[in-house]
Amino acid sequence: MNPYLIVPLLALFLNLSLFTYVLALKGKHRVVHLYLLYSADLSLWIISIVLYWSFLPIHWMPWIFKISSISWLLAGTLFLEFVFAFLSKNPNILLYLLRGLALAIFPIALTTDWIIGGVERKYWGDMLIPGPLYVYGVNVLIVTPAIYAIFLLIFESRKEEIGFRKQCYLLAFGTFLTSILGFLTTVLPRILSKGDLHYPPLSGSASVIQSLCVFIAIAKYGFLEIRLERIALQLYSKLREGVILLSTADELLYWNDSAKEILGFPKSASSPEKLDLGHFLEGFTRKPFTRMDFKKKSDTPAKVIRIDDDMIASTVPMYLEVSKSEIPISGRDVGKVYVLRDITEKKEASEKINMLYSRVVRDLDIAREVQNTITTRDFPGSEKFKIFSYFRPYDHVGGDVLNCAETADGKIEILFADVSGHGISSAMVAAMASISFNVVSRKGSKPKEGLLFTNDLLSSVVTQHFISAMYLRFDPKTLILEYSYAGHHSGLLLRKGETLGLPGKGGVLLAIGTPILEDYQIQLQAGDRILLYSDGLFEVRGSKGIPMGNATLVEAVKKLSYQDSDGLIRSLVSYSESFGDGIITDDLTMFCLEISESA
Repeated sequence: MNPYLIVPLLALFLNLSLFTYVLALKGKHRVVHLYLLYSADLSLWIISIVLYWSFLPIHWMPWIFKISSISWLLAGTLFLEFVFAFLSKNPNILLYLLRGLALAIFPIALTTDWIIGGVERKYWGDMLIPGPLYVYGVNVLIVTPAIYAIFLLIFESRKEEIGFRKQCYLLAFGTFLTSILGFLTTVLPRILSKGDLHYPPLSGSASVIQSLCVFIAIAKYGFLEIRLERIALQLYSKLREGVILLSTADELLYWNDSAKEILGFPKSASSPEKLDLGHFLEGFTRKPFTRMDFKKKSDTPAKVIRIDDDMIASTVPMYLEVSKSEIPISGRDVGKVYVLRDITEKKEASEKINMLYSRVVRDLDIAREVQNTITTRDFPGSEKFKIFSYFRPYDHVGGDVLNCAETADGKIEILFADVSGHGISSAMVAAMASISFNVVSRKGSKPKEGLLFTNDLLSSVVTQHFISAMYLRFDPKTLILEYSYAGHHSGLLLRKGETLGLPGKGGVLLAIGTPILEDYQIQLQAGDRILLYSDGLFEVRGSKGIPMGNATLVEAVKKLSYQDSDGLIRSLVSYSESFGDGIITDDLTMFCLEISESA
């Protein structure tokens, strides 16, 4: 056996070992794929050297040299492409030119003597006789990529973090050392001896140094394999939530820094062998649960939170939300994963919100009582007429107004109004409108004047709402009904089986300027009914989002008008609720003045 084969065989063994190890890891990164391509090409190059030095029949060797030339022709280009990927740089035109040139020169080397002029047998094996383009090919396809790769590795990594920069310097050193050995043992002797070699060339075998440096670089920087366990541990260590992994016997297998901090362990403290969460959490149970809240045991006194004049104790030192799940560890062993979340601020905020909500509800209840006192519930009545009503606010309080008063001369005055919106602000405006009505109803003014008085009184203080209203004045002696509209939809007159709209119109109150209003009157007859209602009755929406509309409601009134007044009101409310699938979107108020048959 040729003793000189020891050098390429050792290089081949080392390179194939690295190649096999990386291939077995099944790394999916592009850097790993390019390293495998480069390492495979280098292995072919070293195998070629083994064939060169095996003293095969001399007439085989020219073709062996020519066919195997593809391995060293592509080596420089493949390494340069690896460097681009390692630096996360897009390939440039130089790489594409070198790649194309290597593929173009191979047919020339295969079919001519311009690259490989022949073969000469030496004491260590066979040596190629360089053709006229050999030196140019080596310089362009091996030396140039090496120099350019060293330049990129040194200068492109200057702004990177120190760990990555060290790997780039390692690659540059390996490339430089390989190039120097190759130049000193292969290129320089040929130059000095006019193409002849007196010592075994080491250019191919020396490339394993470069391969070893590449392997170290990609291994050190984590390109070889996406290790899910390591990534998961790094991820968990940076989470704000505490993560704890315990065995069935409560042996502590893992916990992150947040878990240590939440439980009160210093980060530098050594981890205990076992961890019983019952020592840290009040009421902690070993029974199965998915998520529960626990108070952390602590000697820290609870601080006091002041909300206006109320004082409550906060939930310090700490409340923790604990999530628990089982996870297979190895074989049949099952571990328990606990995720701890600090919800102290959430608890404190919840208590503050509950306190404020209770106060708001209390205030709303008071506001509702006030509104009830200023909304007419008990109506005057006589043998000549009866009054029926229905009032339901959208929320605790509403913006509808229904006030009725009997004047000294026996006339009945009614304010039926709807403040825009609903809720507390609308209820406040409604209350002011009711107070205004109590003032104006004593004056015995015309309906138009009563509405204008309300507009003038409230316009200076109410800026975000407007009022649609109807003011009525009924004389039981003459059965004359006077009324005025202020932007409200028409009231209905139910007479002898017919449903008619009360004619008239007028501008809304509290809008721009003074509204244009008119007084109207109608002579009522025995058995007539006047029906007024707020828009909450017909603004409900059906299942497809289509609103009912006033016209649909009027048709329903026509069909239901045979009922008595109380039954008619209840039926219309039920009809509206059914149309809107039980969802009412605004305050709902109804008023019915019924003239007796004997009047």
